[in-house]
Amino acid sequence: MQTVTIGNVQVTPLLDTGLLMDPHQFMPKHAEQLLKEYSHVADERGLMPMSITCYLVRSEGKNVLVDTGLGNRRRPGFPVGHLDETLTAAGLAPGDIDVVLNTHLHIDHVGWNTVDREDGTREVFFPNARFVFQQAEWDFWMTPAQLAQPANAHLVECVEPLRDSGRITFFEGEKALDTNITFISTPGHTPGHVSIGIASAGERAVIIGDASHHPAQLIHPDWSPGFDTDPILSARTRDALFDRAITEDRTWLAGHWAYPGIGKLARLEGKRVFQAI
Repeated sequence: MQTVTIGNVQVTPLLDTGLLMDPHQFMPKHAEQLLKEYSHVADERGLMPMSITCYLVRSEGKNVLVDTGLGNRRRPGFPVGHLDETLTAAGLAPGDIDVVLNTHLHIDHVGWNTVDREDGTREVFFPNARFVFQQAEWDFWMTPAQLAQPANAHLVECVEPLRDSGRITFFEGEKALDTNITFISTPGHTPGHVSIGIASAGERAVIIGDASHHPAQLIHPDWSPGFDTDPILSARTRDALFDRAITEDRTWLAGHWAYPGIGKLARLEGKRVFQAI
């Protein structure tokens, strides 16, 4: 299990699960071009591998978990996550997590927030954790109308049980969580989407959430997935984040890129490229 050090901060990628992505569903406007440029990684059905990776950040003596994957519930069209096993392999129990940061509230980023008991009720999987949400993200999704949507059943299962728990902290904008961790506003995929900036002892990194889903977007930042709430804004956000990571020499941590998704962005012959670490 790979760990990278950013100054005084350690970051460990925790794979929840892999999955196979259909470009025609994922990025319908650009599917054929994506398949052409990345045919070497597609299987005979034209499906491409993606990862669902969470990141354990050890900062100031605390264990901070960025995103919680798909969870262990069986849902049509999705694999079951194994973050519980990966966390154990990292030498931690759920009770060792101090803070959970959800970059946004999509199904593959909040899944392990809760688990189901045998009697059908739900319990928080990380019993000692404080959960931190962006206020704009919460306000967009956690309305009666959104919660009533069948496609948002994960919100009822994984986020709604936290509402009255007294364990939620809301942030607005680019605020610091501690001396090393800062929220970076990266809207477009969802209204309150954030990436997680790390800066310590002169070194920097960024955990990007869903600001980018695929390395093809380095060259084609306008290739927005079909489920971006604002594809034009997400393209601008993505383009700016790529350039910022290069300018600031930030280690790049991309949870949907090939596991572990850790590397540096650079310019080579005028094009942005990813150099894995």
